Amino acid sequence: MSNDTSANAFDAYLDRMTGGSDSITRQYLNSLLIEMRLVGSGLASTEAEAFGLHLDTPIMLGAFGGYPMLGENALLQEAQAAAEANTVLWLGGFEPAEDVAQCIAQGAKTVKVIKPYQDSTRFLGEAKQAEALGCVAVATDLDHAYSKKTGGYDCDPKEGALFGPKNVEELAEAVNQLHVPLVVKGVLSVSDAVNCQKAGVRYILLSHHHSIMDYAVPPVLLLPEIRKAVGEDMTIIVDCGIDTGAEAFKALALGADLVCSARAVMKALRKGGKDGVVDWVQQNTALLRTYLNRTGSPDIHHIDPTVIHKRAF
Repeated sequence: MSNDTSANAFDAYLDRMTGGSDSITRQYLNSLLIEMRLVGSGLASTEAEAFGLHLDTPIMLGAFGGYPMLGENALLQEAQAAAEANTVLWLGGFEPAEDVAQCIAQGAKTVKVIKPYQDSTRFLGEAKQAEALGCVAVATDLDHAYSKKTGGYDCDPKEGALFGPKNVEELAEAVNQLHVPLVVKGVLSVSDAVNCQKAGVRYILLSHHHSIMDYAVPPVLLLPEIRKAVGEDMTIIVDCGIDTGAEAFKALALGADLVCSARAVMKALRKGGKDGVVDWVQQNTALLRTYLNRTGSPDIHHIDPTVIHKRAF
């Protein structure tokens, strides 16, 4: 395959997985405008905390597939980048245990996503295995419960093992059996956020995988309502369309504690390997800091949400 063909295939993959550059989520993020508040402002801090660990940035490396298109040893290079940039690496769900272990051996603070298997023994077994490998947290992407193609339950593409939704009791059991935090990924309603809280879940990730449901509400649109419903005790992470430090600022201003970026990280990894990802994280953390500086925000935890305006013209 020529480089041009490979690049076209990669771009097509990104468009398919993210809903394209003109998705509803992208349109909404672009509609949010930021005012400046310079009097009395100063240089801000971008330091963050996740899973009890100190990070240099709230921008984490989101979960994705497609590593074969990203070059040789892409996964290990991304892990090395996460370690160097002092952020969190998220792994998408089908990486074998030996690959997860190698990422952790690179010094990467790693979160492993476990698919929501209907078989609770398998679900808990894979979660405990990730914990035993040294993952800082375990996540499950509940938005993979159902198949967009068949209208039935989604499943493991290799083995056919069925996925499905989890109820409050099942989530509570996972929380109680794990010694690391459980993150519920794919939350896109106040209802699910509150039910996660009832189950003892302390971390949720607002997401819709972009292409998994047409016309899905942009996560950032629901973010303020969800933050109000769950209060300050729950850590809220946001992904989908967080491609720059500007978008990270918008999410943080509206109530997120942390963000994940996948598409932009994939592009940086394919283009520049480990160094490309480190450069991308550092550049966009610096961009985030400029927005903090220019809005009188001393750090990521003290942003006045009224600096965000919805475009009406």
